[in-house]
Amino acid sequence: MKTMKTTTLKSVLAVLVALFSLNAFAYDACIDGIYYNVIGKTATVTYYSNLDSQNSSVYRNNVTIPQEITYNDVTYSVTSIGEAAFSGCSGLTSVTIPSSVTSIGNGAFLGCSGLSSITIPNSVTSIGIHAFSGCSSLTAITIPNNVTCIGYYVFNGCSGLTSLTIPNSVTSIGDYAFWGCSGLTAITIPNSVTSIGISAFDGCSGLTSLTIPNSVTSIGDYAFWGCSGLTAITIPNSVTSIGISAFYGCI
Repeated sequence: MKTMKTTTLKSVLAVLVALFSLNAFAYDACIDGIYYNVIGKTATVTYYSNLDSQNSSVYRNNVTIPQEITYNDVTYSVTSIGEAAFSGCSGLTSVTIPSSVTSIGNGAFLGCSGLSSITIPNSVTSIGIHAFSGCSSLTAITIPNNVTCIGYYVFNGCSGLTSLTIPNSVTSIGDYAFWGCSGLTAITIPNSVTSIGISAFDGCSGLTSLTIPNSVTSIGDYAFWGCSGLTAITIPNSVTSIGISAFYGCI
C-alpha cells in the first residue's frame, strides 16, 4: 500500500534552507523594491534573506520585474528568477515576468499562497523543482512553448488550479508535478509527452476525463492515485508499462 504523503510547506522550506545554505544569503542591489544578484551583464532576481519570516513580507501585492536594471552605472539584463526568490511571500498576488527571463529557479514561488496571477513568457526554457508548490490561489497557468520538462513538484499543491495548458514542447511530466491539484477538471496531455511520472496527478480529484496520447510509453506508480472524479480514460497501445496503483481510488 502507498505511504501517504505528509510533506508540508514548512518541511519543504526547511529542506530548501538546507539546500541553499551553501550559498551566501546576500544580494548585490535593491532597485524599486526588487532584490538582485548581478554577474557579467546579467541580473537574477534573488531572495532578501534566508528562508525565514524576514523573506515572507518582502514582496507583496503586484510585482513587475523589469527587462533590465542599471546598477553602479552598468546596465544588466534580467535573465532569471533565482532559487527561492519569492518563497513564502504569501501576500504576493500577481507577478509580471519580462521576456528577457529564461529560467525560473527551484522554489522560486514556493508557498506564495496569495499568488493568483502570473504570466510566464515564452522566453522561459526551464522551471525548477517546487517552483510553484503551494500556490493555492493560482487558477490558471500557461506553460511556455520552450519548456521541455515539467519537473518534480512544480505545481504540487496548487489546489485552486482549474485551467492548465501544456505545450507540445513538453516531453515528460515529472514525479508529483501536479500532486494535490484537486481543482483541475480537465487536462490535455500533448502528443509530445512520452512519460508520466510517479504521482504526477495524484489527488487530482476534480479530473473527470483524460486522454493519454499515443506518444506516452510509461505511466508511473500512483500517477492518478485518488482521482476519484475520473469517469473515462483512454490509454493508447503505445503504453508499455503502468506503475503500481496508478489508478487506485478512481472509483
